[in-house]
Amino acid sequence: MANLTYFNGRGKGEVIRMMLAAAKIPFTETFLTERQPFEKLIQDGLLPFKQVPFLKIDDMELVQTGAIVRYVAKKGGMYGADDKEAAMIDMYYEASRDFYSKFLPVLVMKTEEQAVKDAKAAGEDKYFPALEKRLKETGSGYLVGTSLTMADVGFLEVLLSCVEFGGDDFLDDHSEVKQYYQRLVATPLMAEFLKSPFRKRKNDEQYIKEVKRVLNRE
Repeated sequence: MANLTYFNGRGKGEVIRMMLAAAKIPFTETFLTERQPFEKLIQDGLLPFKQVPFLKIDDMELVQTGAIVRYVAKKGGMYGADDKEAAMIDMYYEASRDFYSKFLPVLVMKTEEQAVKDAKAAGEDKYFPALEKRLKETGSGYLVGTSLTMADVGFLEVLLSCVEFGGDDFLDDHSEVKQYYQRLVATPLMAEFLKSPFRKRKNDEQYIKEVKRVLNRE
């Protein structure tokens, strides 16, 4: 069974959890709350870049969120039918990471209010029009192909944050995007994940305190 080592919060680990769930890969979690276990992972040579997330899977030890997500996507059949589809999935997934960066530093570098303001501006300017155009092009309800891919999971993560932080009306001016979001959260695997303990709480002071303690930044 796969095992994910990360903090007990969303951060860069949440998209991995979502992908594992979507790919039907069972996994357990190891939470870092103190400095010593993190240092031991480094000393044991398991964190070559001295950072997490860290995933044990298929007798491999993987770090770097993008590498982990892509491996899980390929293993779960969520990386397209050919190289062209894979390239499009990569393109939209990377765009979702740029969009999600508006929320990642909440309580660390910015307030929730500022994150919502930044996300709203970025969504209106770039991401929502691009999503609407793409969804009309595919006509399948998904960004690439006719089933859930890594690109959809990437955007679902950020759209969840848009609604959670910005309110249920955040997407009201973009009906195509809102329908896309509602369809994704209603898919059985994602609906099950969102109700499970694997779905982590949004950043709070306890989470920030634990991260700083592990990284020796108190």
